[in-house]
Amino acid sequence: MKSLSRKRATSAAVAFAAAATAAGLVLAVAPAAQAVPGDCTVSSGSGSLSSFCASGTGLHRIHAVLNPLDPRLPQRVVLGEWVPVGQSSVVSNPWGAGYVANVWVDRTD
Repeated sequence: MKSLSRKRATSAAVAFAAAATAAGLVLAVAPAAQAVPGDCTVSSGSGSLSSFCASGTGLHRIHAVLNPLDPRLPQRVVLGEWVPVGQSSVVSNPWGAGYVANVWVDRTD
């Protein structure tokens, strides 16, 4: 018959092995770390606005507020598609650069 202290040691070893295995499985399936895009630039031309981010691993999009041709009308908000780093997010700007009230890059990891 096993002694009580030997049974406890065996139980502790089994519990530790189970916990270590479970922790290893969690680490093995953890997703890769994401980083908010950086080194972003905004450009305009030919009736469009675009954003481009060169670093990070997340997504970005161009976000602009345009003044209308008729000042009695409200401003227009235009949003580009969410795209990964290394691709451009583009929106149409039919009124030209003189009508851009504000523009920035939305970023997410």
